[in-house]
Amino acid sequence: MLLFNTKHGIGRASADSQERLEILIDEAKDLVPYLSPEKLGELKSTTPIRTIELSASEILPPVLKPSRLIIVGLNYKSHCDELGFPHPDQAMFFEAPSEAICNTGSDIPIPSDAPDQVDYEAEIAIVIGALASKVSKENAWSVIGGLAPINDVSARDVQSAMTLEALAQAKGFPRFKPFGPCLATVDEFPDPNNIGITTRVNGELRQNGRTNDMLFSIPEIIESVSANIDLQPGDVICTGTPSGAAVEGKYSYLKAGDSIELTVEGLPPLINKFVG
Repeated sequence: MLLFNTKHGIGRASADSQERLEILIDEAKDLVPYLSPEKLGELKSTTPIRTIELSASEILPPVLKPSRLIIVGLNYKSHCDELGFPHPDQAMFFEAPSEAICNTGSDIPIPSDAPDQVDYEAEIAIVIGALASKVSKENAWSVIGGLAPINDVSARDVQSAMTLEALAQAKGFPRFKPFGPCLATVDEFPDPNNIGITTRVNGELRQNGRTNDMLFSIPEIIESVSANIDLQPGDVICTGTPSGAAVEGKYSYLKAGDSIELTVEGLPPLINKFVG
């Protein structure tokens, strides 16, 4: 099931087209209350109020402001290898400001005080669906409400200081975390441990990876993070990016006017433009 948080309420992609939206709940403006297995089951069987074209409503982020936005770093073998970094022996993560979250279609401002090394990172976001504390990897899928595309935009020159404060600042500029356009329940993926993810900048393919290249799988990330942090419904975890980011040297950093299209296999694209 593909769920959309829109100005018209909570919607579900029509069975015959991702471009048509079945409105299920008029008043809701956030998916957080509906992320438990029970609530997701109810949404799956709910009779729609009406059906609209997806383009007829503003699409909001699946979660407007999670209580925690957690960033997992250096989690793809290809990304580590192209940077010349050793593979970490445990998942590395930190928190970033959730105020940076924005929706598909939002213009993302290049920060005036860090304009030179703004980079894209195509990632899959885990959205927590149930209270999660010290969850084993064997039980991890039971606390996941769904997965969604997210762009972990980073100011690399700020990030280079490598303190927790610098990392959070580099990834927390206004609108630096475009997220969505939808939340996909795990059953949407034939193999949720092997999902394709791509980034195109102005139509040019730059990232083309699969999650089976992850050093730490989605269940292993849940185990590591929940061992240290009690996760709440609606919390978001960014799971790392594959090779092809500008920091690796092959491609240029982002500038005003650049358009980014990030696609997670089987889902509608996350599209944003960078502005001065």
